[in-house]
Parts: sequence; structure tokens; C-alpha cells
Amino acid sequence: MAQIDIRNVQKFFGQHQVLKNLNLTIEDGEFVVMLGQSGGGKTTALRAIAGLETVTSGKILINGTEVQDRKAADRDIAFVFQSFSLYPHMTVRENIAFPLRAVRMNAADRDKAVSEVAETLQIAEHLNRKPSALSGGDMQRVAIGRALVRRPQALLMDEPLGVLDAKLREQMRAEIKRLHIARGSTSVYVTHDQIEAMSLADRIVILHDGVLQQVGPPDEVYLHPTNLFVAKFVGSPVMNVNAVRLEGNSVVINGASQGFHFPDQMLGHARSTAGEMTLGVRPEAVLLSHQPSDGFVEAVTTNIEPLGSHDIVDVRLGDTVLRARTESAFVSGEGQKVWARIDPSQAHFFDTATGLNLRGAN
Repeated sequence: MAQIDIRNVQKFFGQHQVLKNLNLTIEDGEFVVMLGQSGGGKTTALRAIAGLETVTSGKILINGTEVQDRKAADRDIAFVFQSFSLYPHMTVRENIAFPLRAVRMNAADRDKAVSEVAETLQIAEHLNRKPSALSGGDMQRVAIGRALVRRPQALLMDEPLGVLDAKLREQMRAEIKRLHIARGSTSVYVTHDQIEAMSLADRIVILHDGVLQQVGPPDEVYLHPTNLFVAKFVGSPVMNVNAVRLEGNSVVINGASQGFHFPDQMLGHARSTAGEMTLGVRPEAVLLSHQPSDGFVEAVTTNIEPLGSHDIVDVRLGDTVLRARTESAFVSGEGQKVWARIDPSQAHFFDTATGLNLRGAN
């Protein structure tokens, strides 16, 4: 397996810079997911590790050895693309065996290696079929099998589930995670899908406009975003983000008629900025009640999204709308009077100008 170090890597396409001083260490045996919007630099970073893109400057090391000037074939890394890229005229067995034939492995060892990876990926019964006879999920298993069969130092995956339907994506997420645990491989996975990132990653790497925004375990990235981009990008539904001002111990959302009381000890970091401030709260941190109570302010429901296990309820406070997560059927419909409160322990204050979390990422 492999430890991968990216040191001060920059990448230009012409005058356009797509990676800006990227520094990252991926530990041996770790599953790292690169998450970000389209054009954020995550696929370029993955291709640079693989040797499919040259870097403009900086270093890439695998197990301490610099590889940024080596060809892809000399890095002992496997790459799984979003498209299946299988040879249609070959059987599943021949597709998986192709990398082994290229290095002239003898037939007996080749057949053994193919059988082992096919059993691991649960496609042994398909070995004599052509790709056209397989489902999308099985075709992606074949593509992964072809990547794994020569036991590379690291497995790189570029949105490998992007063309699958929702059910197959869920099944394949579980398969990829199981395979990673079974093999203990170093895995780097690119996606814009937050569910994939949260369910697969040991650590999530968030890139935006070529700049590393935050690196951490899924719960840390979700609960302690380092800046407004991460706060708004991670989470579904998205975090409530509103301009606010402090009036004593009250946090008043711009456009709302009443403020929310916060304990004094939770406002120290909010008072550390003299500039404009933004409040961020997840929907689960917006608490609703059918009765007036201390700390709750009057609101009116404007929209309900029933999601089975829970509802997402929009509530209006003055000119402002907050999204709350409630138990199913907590409110009966639009226009219902409720009372809302923000859980101060789950609130984040950001410097509006810089976007930085005023209490850091922890």
C-alpha cells in the first residue's frame, strides 16, 4: 500500500490556475474523498496523483519517492473512471485480465488473480459474459476489478458511480467500502455527492476554486465547518445562513422582528469581530414548538417537505425564513403558527468579509 504526499502543487491550464498551492498527506490504508463543486480542482488533483496530468510546480511523493516526473505506468497506481471503459468485444474475464496480459504474467497466475478479484467483487458467475450482458453495477464492478487485479499501491476513483441509478449507487457505495476494508488499500475517491463522501470517507478533502478549504473526518467537516463555503456546501438540506447583529445577549437575524437569546459564554467568539457577521445553523438546530416558551419566538410555517423519517419545515420570522428539521407530521401544513428557537450549542458565527468561522473549525 502507499502513503501519498502532495506538496505545494500548482497546476495551470494556460493562464487559468486550477490547483493553488495544494498540500495534502494521504496516509497508508486511508480512504480519502475529494469533495467539491464542478471545476473546483478535485479531478485535476486526482489525475495529477495518477500521472495523467503533469503539475506546473510542486512535488508528489508515493512512499517517500518523488513521482511527479514519472509516467502514469511507472507509478503503480490504478484508476477507475466514471465511464466503465470496458472492451465490448472481450469477456469479463478478458477485461479483468487485460492489465496482467500487458505485463506478460503467465496464464496460471493470471487465472488465479482474476478468479480471486471476481470472487471478492461477487462477479465470478459473469466471467464468461460480454459487458453488454451486464447491469450497470456489474459493469462498474468489472472496471474496479480490472484496476485491482494487479494489486496496485493505491486505487484512485473519479466519480465511479456517477452514471448509476440511485439504488445501484447505494449498493455500490457499500461494496466499495467493504472492498476497501477487506484489502486495506489506500483509496482516493472524487465526487460532488455529499452522501458518498460522508458514507465512504475516513477523511474528506474539500476543494473550491483550486484551494484546499478543509480536511477532516466527515463528522468534523459537518459539525465544525472552517468557513462559509464548507458550511453552505456540506449538508442536505443546506445550512441556514443569515446576516445577524448582536443586541446584548440577543442574536437578531436581519429582517426578523425578534432576536434569539444566547448564553454570554457562547458569544465571546462572535464579539471578536468588528465587521459584519453571519450566523449559520443546521436545520436540526432550529427547534420548533407548538406552544410559546422561554427563548422561543413566534413564527409561521411556509412550506413542508415530508421525507418519511422526518420533515423539513420552512418557518418565517419577519422577512426571514429558516429551515427546521422535525419529526414527521409535526406540523399539519402551511400557515400554522409555531414558536422557534436556535440551539446555541450548534450555532456558528462567521466573519462575513473573510468567510472564516469565528471560533475556528472546532
